[in-house]
Amino acid sequence: MNALLWVFLTTIGVVFGGDPAKGCGNNPADIVFVLDESGSIWGPHFKQQLKSVQDIIESFDIGFNRTHVGVMTFGTNNRVIFPLGKYTDENELKAAVAGIKQQRGETYTHLALKRLREEMFSPQYSRPWVRRVAIVITDGESNFPEETKREAALCHKENYQMFSIGVGQSVVRNELEAIASSSDLVFTVDSYGALESLRQILAWKACEPPSTPAPPTTTTPEPPPPPQMIEGCSGYKKMDHIWSISDQAGVEETNYALNFIRLTTNEMNIDPQRVQVGLSPRFCDEGNAIRLKDHDTKEGFGRDLDRRRLTGVRSDRTIEYIRREGVSPQNGGRSDAIKFGILIVDNTEANWENALNQARLAKEEGIRLIVIGVGSRVDTVKLAQLAWSEKDSITVSSYSQLSDKKSAIVQRFCDGITQRVWRKSFLESLYDY
Repeated sequence: MNALLWVFLTTIGVVFGGDPAKGCGNNPADIVFVLDESGSIWGPHFKQQLKSVQDIIESFDIGFNRTHVGVMTFGTNNRVIFPLGKYTDENELKAAVAGIKQQRGETYTHLALKRLREEMFSPQYSRPWVRRVAIVITDGESNFPEETKREAALCHKENYQMFSIGVGQSVVRNELEAIASSSDLVFTVDSYGALESLRQILAWKACEPPSTPAPPTTTTPEPPPPPQMIEGCSGYKKMDHIWSISDQAGVEETNYALNFIRLTTNEMNIDPQRVQVGLSPRFCDEGNAIRLKDHDTKEGFGRDLDRRRLTGVRSDRTIEYIRREGVSPQNGGRSDAIKFGILIVDNTEANWENALNQARLAKEEGIRLIVIGVGSRVDTVKLAQLAWSEKDSITVSSYSQLSDKKSAIVQRFCDGITQRVWRKSFLESLYDY
């Protein structure tokens, strides 16, 4: 995503800069970036998107009488980050982009287009004598496709030059075509190999006035349906998920947990192109080995033993492992996969504040935590705070009953890869903090 956006946005920047040597020459414009910030976008990828926008601003001739840039984002709600003309200094403009925080939510593209027309390009902010350009970047189908098409048509009547960029495998071609001013202003990002071949055509399209007819284009056939990830589930997003078993589970309890994990994952199509599964290590030992030479008094040896007493489970370490290593690229994590962490917990937290902070970081990074509490020693209120949403906090009375929850867990996975449902769950979880 980052590389092709850079190529595309650099092309746009060259087009509308004031330096006559750049692209279309000395033609100021009003350019609005309309950025998808919905829950299906992994946090680091959203930041990469912002970095691409910052880099391209350097290609604009920003100034009071030169090119103006505005930015808005959309999820369930849409936000005007800053309107056209607010920043006429390049460094201030880049800093404002860098400071955008992702809100997530669903994909209400239609409301973003409506606000683009009614506010961003209103006479209050936009100049009627310059070209008005909108660059819409999204990673999937909107929640209300017909409303999106209707609002896009109203934008077209205003003669805006509308570009649409689809990122990943979940975009819908006909919706991107409905948003763009014409089908040749639609771009999709799915391969780095196509960058060089698209460079010249992107520059030409960006320089072309909106009213100029586009040359004939070859219609790309629709791709075949994506493979099924979970048996009986319509969700088709790739999945990477890491399981963890309580540090304090004994031999019998561990076997019940392992059997439960096997039963659940048997419902999935595990291969490198669909579902990948991992298991977190345990973090029960508070220290290294005690060597013969470490202590010469019984008091010192006793204190060292006391440091190894178990005061509760260490979900903070487990979640940190999932974040930093479990779903990392070096361990097989895929950038385009929905990420899950499943914690089986059977006691109170040894370090609650750390666990809560790690859960917050995981959610910000788009990792969906499912927490399963076993037995009477768990704090169900706190478990719900760690989980992605209340629905992702599940309890059973004993390890032997874990298998009874197989269908419930599979449904949570299915919801997670069914775009609209899992986005809503993340939005609900924001209220925990």
